[in-house]
Amino acid sequence: PTLLLSCKTMIRFLLHGGRLKLEDSRNDSYFQALTRDLEDKDQVLFIGFARRNEADRNEVFEREKGLILAQTNKSIEIVNATYENLIEQVKSAKAIEITGGQSPELVTDLQKYPDFIASLSGKVVGGSSAGACLFSSYYWYGEENTVHEGLGLLPIRLVVHYGSSEYKATDGDFKQLASTANELELVKIEECAWIERKLY
Repeated sequence: PTLLLSCKTMIRFLLHGGRLKLEDSRNDSYFQALTRDLEDKDQVLFIGFARRNEADRNEVFEREKGLILAQTNKSIEIVNATYENLIEQVKSAKAIEITGGQSPELVTDLQKYPDFIASLSGKVVGGSSAGACLFSSYYWYGEENTVHEGLGLLPIRLVVHYGSSEYKATDGDFKQLASTANELELVKIEECAWIERKLY
């Protein structure tokens, strides 16, 4: 990971283990944390690039838009990110929600925007599954049984869907990640669970 943060303002990351669509109080608290500091008329930007099919991406946008609005009493706007206007959209938003899908493709997409990281300055950034892996130094990609590099903003090795045999994220699965960059913290997040990290 070579991308460095050049801004001085804090970014508050909410890293979620996946399965936002499940009815679970931890999912509710995640969306509450995402919108906690917002005011009426603020924008939340939904980035669904990890969903490679546009119809699927739009369907997930509508679903997560409803989930976000259900956990706040603020009159806020949820915006669906586009490749063409991404940086302007990030700058306009007070909070960012990055949903799950195909992690390597998401990382590759956002590496194409040199201003992406600086544009996050001062915002709350929620990332679920692939959206959480995006900001790690290294992450486990169970679909391929491989270790990949994230953008490297957070000095962690990350496992999402922790404990899930479907996503090959049980303790016996990610030995390759456990032996990679041992100096970095190994963070394991269960489905529906989330943690907060701050970057200054």
